Amino acid sequence: MELVKTSDFKKIYSDMLFQFPASELKQYEKFQKILGENYSAYDVIEDGIPVGYVVLFLRNDFIFIDYVAIFKEFQSNGYGGKILETLKEKFNSKKGCFLEVEKPDESKPNTLRRIRFYQKHGAEKIGINYLYPNETGFLPMDLYYIKYSVPAEYQETRDFIEKLFEIVHGDLMHSKEVLSKIFN
Repeated sequence: MELVKTSDFKKIYSDMLFQFPASELKQYEKFQKILGENYSAYDVIEDGIPVGYVVLFLRNDFIFIDYVAIFKEFQSNGYGGKILETLKEKFNSKKGCFLEVEKPDESKPNTLRRIRFYQKHGAEKIGINYLYPNETGFLPMDLYYIKYSVPAEYQETRDFIEKLFEIVHGDLMHSKEVLSKIFN
């Protein structure tokens, strides 16, 4: 994995436009504002060739996968699992990794496939009413956790999600309202 400079993020964003629903995608200008110390993008490199990317929020003892994708031409070759293993190795001093996943929907088989993929790699659903804030409101999603060294306690999870919302979603006028719906 190689850290992507903010100025080189455009190529990742171009792919994100095709791989993520508009309701889950931040505006390019938003990425330009928040990319930095706690929020970073990485190219996933295999044999010198970029095969995908991951966008992370890092804070204290945890990481949060905001976006992860394999470029279409490299999908179904095991790179997604390699990314999760590489993250565990790279951030082995962290307690674990959070990620948000769409609710399971039988009419959208990819939602079920993604959930099975994350579970296969150790992700467990956290029992909170997680909501992803976006420009128009929020999307109900599930929050998962991959333990690296120890489980995340409820208060640690809450503190982490509150900081995530402050740094990543703080510019949304309704982010505090969405956050209160998660923990109340």
